[in-house]
Amino acid sequence: MYSIAKPVSYARFPRWMMTAASTVPAHTPIPAGKPRLLERLRQAALERGVAGPTADQLVGWARTFVLFHNKRHPAEMGLPEVGHFLEHVVKSERDPLPALAQARSALGLLYDGVLGIRLGELPQPRPPRVLDQLRLVLRVRHYSRRTEDCYVNWARRFILHHRKRHPRTMGGAEVSQFLTHLAVAERMAASSQNQALNALVFLYGQVLDMELGALDAVRARRGQRLPVVLTPEEVARVLAQVRGADGLFQLMARLLYGCGLRVSECCSLRVHDLDLGRDQILVRGGKGNKDRVVMLPRSIRTDLEQQLAARRTVHERDLSRGVARADLPDALERKYPRAAQSYAWQFVFASRQLSHCPRTGRIGRHHVLEGSLQRAVAQAGVAAGLDRAIHCHTFRHSFATHLVERGVNIRSIQLLLGHESLETTMIYTHVARKGVTGVTSPLDFLAELTPEAIEGAAAASRRLQTV
Repeated sequence: MYSIAKPVSYARFPRWMMTAASTVPAHTPIPAGKPRLLERLRQAALERGVAGPTADQLVGWARTFVLFHNKRHPAEMGLPEVGHFLEHVVKSERDPLPALAQARSALGLLYDGVLGIRLGELPQPRPPRVLDQLRLVLRVRHYSRRTEDCYVNWARRFILHHRKRHPRTMGGAEVSQFLTHLAVAERMAASSQNQALNALVFLYGQVLDMELGALDAVRARRGQRLPVVLTPEEVARVLAQVRGADGLFQLMARLLYGCGLRVSECCSLRVHDLDLGRDQILVRGGKGNKDRVVMLPRSIRTDLEQQLAARRTVHERDLSRGVARADLPDALERKYPRAAQSYAWQFVFASRQLSHCPRTGRIGRHHVLEGSLQRAVAQAGVAAGLDRAIHCHTFRHSFATHLVERGVNIRSIQLLLGHESLETTMIYTHVARKGVTGVTSPLDFLAELTPEAIEGAAAASRRLQTV
C-alpha cells in the first residue's frame, strides 16, 4: 500500500503542494517548482547528507502521510495524527519495522526540519505480530542484530513446537516442556538450551509482560570443552592459503590471528578505529557492547595503509554518485547528520556492492559479509592439508595460546581478548605447551635409558638378593 515505486498523479494533491499537475514516478527526483512542500523536504534531506534514492523514499512517506489524512496540511496536524498514521503503517506493511523506521524519519524531518514544528519524540507503535513486537523491543533496548535474530528464531521455534499457539495462551508449563524437549529429544547443548531460555524469558517478561513463574525443565549438562589450537607453523600455512577478494580476506585473516579479534569485530572495523601512529586498534562495541584496545601488528602496517588508500578512492567515487553512506550505531545519525558520509566512519573492509540497511532500508556500503570470510578461512584449512576443521575463531584461540606459551601475563591476555571473567581466559593454559602438555610423560623417560644404565640397575638388584 505504501510502495513509492508506482506513478502518482499530482492532480490528487492540494494546491498548497502543487503549482501544476503532472504525473511523476514517486521514486524519481521531483522537479523544481511543482510540489512545494515535498521539494523542500527533499532538499532538507539532501542537505543533511541523505543519498538521493533515500531522500525520494522519505518524500514518498510524507506524501503517503498527507493522503492518509485526506490531504490535510501537515501544519494543521500534530502528534495524534502522526501516531494514528504510524499505527496504520505497522498494521498494514508486510515488513513493518523497516517501514516504521523510514516513516518516522520522514515525518521527523518534515516537522522539525521543514515546518519548524517540534513534536518531541514520535510514537513507536508495536506491530500486531508478536515476533515483530519482539524485534521492536530488542531494537529499542539496543540489542545487537545477532541477538535479535537469535531471540526471534527461538521464539518462532517455541510457537511452532506448540502447533502455532499464541504465546499469551501459554505459560511456564509450555516453556518447561519445550526446554525439556530440546535437552532430551533434540539433545541440544547446554549453551543452546540457555539461549532458548533467555529468549523466552525476555519474550514473556519484556514484550508480553507476563510472569512465567518457576520452570521445571530437564537441563542439559554443560561440559568443559577445550579449544582447537594451531601451532605457529600451521597458522602460517593456513594464512598462506587464504584466497578471495583480491587479497582482502588474507589481510583480514592475518588481523584475526595478529590481534585476537572475533570475526564480527574484524568485519566492522571503521577507518577511525585504526591508530597507525600508536600501532593500536580500537575495537568498539565488542561482545557485551564493550570497547577495548589491541596491538596493531607491524608486519601488516603497510598492507593496511594500502587498504585505507583504496578505501578512500572507493569512498570518493561513492560521494560523487551520492551513495556514500555507512550505518552509524545507536542515535549518532541524529546527533551528527553528516557523519554517515564522512570517510572516518566508513568500514575499512567494505563490500563491493551497495546494499539496503535491514533496519532502515537506506542504501549504503556495508562491510563484507562475515560468512564470506568464514568460508575463505575454512577452505584455506583444507588447502593447507590440516585434518581439523578450521574456523575464524581458531585464529583467536591460537593467538591466546601462543601468548601464554611466550610467558605473557594472563591478565594482559584477558584484556586483549575482552573476557569479562579471568576463568574464561584460564582455559588457554590447559592447551599451552607450558601447561599440562608441557610436562614430559614418564613413558618418554624410558627411551632415554642406555643399556649400561639398565645393566647397572640389574647388577644392583642381584647384589640385594645375595645379601
